Amino acid sequence: MFLVSRILFACIMLGVSVLFLMQSPPTPGAFQFPHADKIVHFGLFFVLAASFHIAFRPPLWFAWISLFIYAVAIELIQYYIPGRGADIWDVVADMVGVAAFYAVRKIFLYLLSTRKRRRSPS
Repeated sequence: MFLVSRILFACIMLGVSVLFLMQSPPTPGAFQFPHADKIVHFGLFFVLAASFHIAFRPPLWFAWISLFIYAVAIELIQYYIPGRGADIWDVVADMVGVAAFYAVRKIFLYLLSTRKRRRSPS
């Protein structure tokens, strides 16, 4: 199972990298509302954090630092891609996506443990 989850993480990481680094800049009007790109950053990093956690089960601090370094690296590289640019708010959106995954995970585990306690005989 770990091999499958690690292969899945590698595919997701590759896909996210390609989307952020190789994609030509969006055409005007491609997004119909302001800051839609931040939602994309949020969603991709939510999925990236989930797959990273499933594949490696890293300590929370390690996951945060690793994904933060990756987010900053992506923005720095985008700065040098013609037609693209770096935006600190993209990094913020990325890290909010990571935080959201770990918050959802914590809430899910709490609800699961509460349910188990109610079902177990006293």
